Amino acid sequence: MPSDKPTRKTTRQAVAVALRRVDGLVLAVRRPDEPGEELPNIWGLPAVTLLENETAEQGIRRLGTQKLGIELTPLRQLAEGDQQREHYILHMTVYEASPGGEPTLPTRTAKAEVTLYEDADWLPVEALHEAAERGSLCCKLFLEAALSPSPSPTSGRGETTDGWKSGQAL
Repeated sequence: MPSDKPTRKTTRQAVAVALRRVDGLVLAVRRPDEPGEELPNIWGLPAVTLLENETAEQGIRRLGTQKLGIELTPLRQLAEGDQQREHYILHMTVYEASPGGEPTLPTRTAKAEVTLYEDADWLPVEALHEAAERGSLCCKLFLEAALSPSPSPTSGRGETTDGWKSGQAL
């Protein structure tokens, strides 16, 4: 006889990175159109599910080398949140990171252990709205952080005390 107790979903920890150029464009990646892909052909932020006992910083560095072909240096946490998925709960944390060069996507293979992206490009922040509307938690969190007014006091030069331009999206 089936149990009346709800089954407890596992939580998957993931990190996404926001890489931003001086001109305000952010690095967006296009996810592949393949079986099991939750957001096929959507442009979004680079992200990775953390491995067991892996820290966020280690995950960000692995994301850089495995999926973007560059070193990433985590700078600060921008946002975090949870999303109910069909078989699990996704806990996503979005970080600002600094790239150690221009991203070069690795060649996609059938035996890749992580999702490898179809393409990467520097796009305006607004390009992430479609992904957020279609269910991308990292894009939703990033847009909320990027488009919210900065809580930091200004230094009097039009910059916040942490170096961001007042009113400028991350």
